[in-house]
Amino acid sequence: MFKNFQFDRFELDNGLILLVHQNPRIPLVSLNAFVTCGKDQNAPDSPGMASLTARMLDEGTENYTSTELSKALEAIGAEMTSFSERELTALTLQSHTQHLPLTLEILAEMMTRPTFPAERLKEERLKVITHIAAMADDPQIVGSQILNQHVYADTPIAAPVLGFPETLADFTSGDLQAFHARTYSPSNTILIVSGDFETSHLENLVRTHFEGWTNPSFAPVSRWSLARQTAPVEVSAAMDKEQLHIYIGHLGTVRKNPDHYSLQVLDVILGGGPGFTSRIPKRMREDEGLAYVAYADISGSSGIYPGRFIAYVGTSPGNSDRVLEELRSEIRCIQAEGVTEEELEMAKHFLTGSFVFEFQSNTSVSKSLLSIELFELGADHINTYPQRISEVTREDVVRVAREYLDTVNFTTVLVGSI
Repeated sequence: MFKNFQFDRFELDNGLILLVHQNPRIPLVSLNAFVTCGKDQNAPDSPGMASLTARMLDEGTENYTSTELSKALEAIGAEMTSFSERELTALTLQSHTQHLPLTLEILAEMMTRPTFPAERLKEERLKVITHIAAMADDPQIVGSQILNQHVYADTPIAAPVLGFPETLADFTSGDLQAFHARTYSPSNTILIVSGDFETSHLENLVRTHFEGWTNPSFAPVSRWSLARQTAPVEVSAAMDKEQLHIYIGHLGTVRKNPDHYSLQVLDVILGGGPGFTSRIPKRMREDEGLAYVAYADISGSSGIYPGRFIAYVGTSPGNSDRVLEELRSEIRCIQAEGVTEEELEMAKHFLTGSFVFEFQSNTSVSKSLLSIELFELGADHINTYPQRISEVTREDVVRVAREYLDTVNFTTVLVGSI
């Protein structure tokens, strides 16, 4: 399928993994540093620490002030993004190939030598608190966060990525510095570079800027144990909105699960296919006229940690009982009766046909290479994926539907005009 797709893998002496993909079609380069820590590494009383640390990486380093970093990136037309989520933190820089040396130097500065200046922290904290306030008015975000509180109960993963205003107020520069020292290390960093360059030149640059990185304060990342709920939970949050947003969900599975490919096919058939071909969107929108938006998914959020099974419907107030019964009915139906050959083939074609789009840009290539490395998918994953999907049978789909979807012990969340 991708006969000409190749990448190289290097491991530095300090443990940093470098994945390299040459793409000479456009004179651009994408540098992506991923650290395998996210909100899962927050202390129980410090939600938001991982996210704020990531947001502060460009606010000053040992060799650059915040202003100098901003001007340097602007001068070369580089774009920077950062994020921290459930189990990963990332810092990405994209620039013209001719600026690769400086771009890589700046990336190394932000990753390995941030200083978290107090004045910049005050400004960034205000931005985050303002953003949290805006999200509190979005019923879909509110609903998803409530679901997380129950799916990931009693772990830092249950809290919002950005944290809470009251916890953010207490964070100091020293706190962020300590968190960075404890959780950022070459041994849990994957650097993925895709674009137009010579691999040997890039490798030398990476070794120059990253090989001397050591972190004696690093504490090996520990992971939380998670279990599916054993009883149903129902939560309501009234908001002055025209729509009612309904979520049902429970703990899902990890990406390394051998059933991942069967679950992907199940998702397309049940609630994540194109248009209204999937059962839940078709039932809710076309057949019953109950929904503005409807979908279901279990494989999409799988990662180092189990993701969530989630079914969502946006509907009119007063439809909650009927919507919930229709959702449960569709899940029970696929468990009891399975799927048709036509549904199976449609889902397979959709998955293999859309797979090519995961390699259309340097950024998407980097995400795919990250999955290959993190989940030990094998260097041939890109070429074997279509075969793995093609091998999924109708029996596989009904088996995983019965094993991984619970129609009784799940969390129901209603947000909006109740």
